[in-house]
Amino acid sequence: MPQRPRRLRIETELGKLQTLPDGKRELAHMPGPGDVLVLGIGPDPASLAGLLPAGKAVYVIEAPLFKSQMSDAWHESVPSQWNIISEDMLDDATIMDADIVLYRPGLRFFPSFWGPLVARCRWLKTLASGSAEPRRYAVIPGTDADLLVPEVCDALERCGLRTRRIHPRQAVALMPHLLVSERPALFFSVNFQGLDAYGELYHLLRAAGVTVATWCVDNPFHLLSGLRSPYWREMPLFVTDASFIPQLAEHGATNVHHLPLAAWPQHFAARAMDATDHGLSSRMVFVGRSGFPNRDSFFAGCAVPPLLSANATDMIARGERPDFRWWLEGLGIQSLWPGNEVRNAGFGAETASLERRVHCLMEASRLPLTVYGDEDWKTLLPRAVEVRPVVDYYTTLPSIYRQAAWTLNVTSLLLPAGLTQRHFDVWASGGFLITDNSPGLSIFPKELTQHIAFDRPEDIARIAADMRPGTPRRDDLRRAWQHLILTEHTYEHRMRHTLDILALA
Repeated sequence: MPQRPRRLRIETELGKLQTLPDGKRELAHMPGPGDVLVLGIGPDPASLAGLLPAGKAVYVIEAPLFKSQMSDAWHESVPSQWNIISEDMLDDATIMDADIVLYRPGLRFFPSFWGPLVARCRWLKTLASGSAEPRRYAVIPGTDADLLVPEVCDALERCGLRTRRIHPRQAVALMPHLLVSERPALFFSVNFQGLDAYGELYHLLRAAGVTVATWCVDNPFHLLSGLRSPYWREMPLFVTDASFIPQLAEHGATNVHHLPLAAWPQHFAARAMDATDHGLSSRMVFVGRSGFPNRDSFFAGCAVPPLLSANATDMIARGERPDFRWWLEGLGIQSLWPGNEVRNAGFGAETASLERRVHCLMEASRLPLTVYGDEDWKTLLPRAVEVRPVVDYYTTLPSIYRQAAWTLNVTSLLLPAGLTQRHFDVWASGGFLITDNSPGLSIFPKELTQHIAFDRPEDIARIAADMRPGTPRRDDLRRAWQHLILTEHTYEHRMRHTLDILALA
């Protein structure tokens, strides 16, 4: 039996060993009447030569990191009549006229080199086939069910920037066609939705002059663990937790800004007047799932040492916070990208978050406590705790917040200095919040936070007693919080700040 041909292997830009695929199916074609421009030769120059159009001069560009790993035999097999050039020798007219042949795996293996160059070629080919008029609007990848997409779209519209939503899974395919006729001013992603792992769409949009930015609502290093190209380092990044900014800078990010969560009063607070009686006037309420969606698959294969977990449990008992950064230090993780190692720290923080949340809810169960969430709470909490099903965020939750005697918040340890929607929505709805003393509260005046924040779970009942419904002190504090949120911390405020940073106001 004949042996299968031995395939070449190379080390990619991110230090991974990859086999070089070969053949016509690995090539992409951007036709033109002029000379042939080869973007990436691949493992077999002689084989490629037989696939190129005949009778045309051939100009070739290859990634330096690729060429440096090729053998003498490979270099000797490059046809002598090919013209080897560098990317800075290309002008726009040459690209628009060229008959371009692209070795597609190069985009995955060396995205920093090929991403901008291939995007430039694709954009110039697009210009050759359409007018691509600039338009003042923003593209938002997402649906009504996606995190913060309705809020962001409404806020941008209120800031005078028309929005267009596209499905995140269709963005990579749709945007190149859209760019044939028009160029939006902004492509704004929440949690990198709509952007591909290798940055092809990002580079194409940038070549077209579109501003591209993403808002990392969740732990940014969890989000980055799914990317296979460093294009994020040059992109404007917005993070809800400012404590990540130094770490992102250490890993090469050059354009990072703090953008906390906010309230959406035009929709959320308006529904807080729902007259349905939920029977919560003397009860504390907690709203939340026992874990984020797809948690188990995201952390598949992750583990932490039992001793470290035991130390985290002791910290929780003392009212301390074994947060994401604590787990990074305990596990000795220094490089947070590329790769998935960072998820081990996230797994530890998420596990500790649940343990801490249960600890707080156990203390809160000394009061009449109602939990809105998944069925797992019934096995985690005492029978005395009333567990009700998950409720709709936009239609039912505002009235629950408004009617509850108190709403309890316990911030995830995945965000060391983060906040949650409850920090804004409860007050906007006219409710009263009691929360753990997260460092993220520093964006609010201390004279307000000091009355509602606890360090130890044992303090929850004391704060609730001090802030009983109907007491003048509580009512004054609630009104002060509501005024602050509605006048300084709405999504319209956040998007105006974002547009100012992006020079799109």
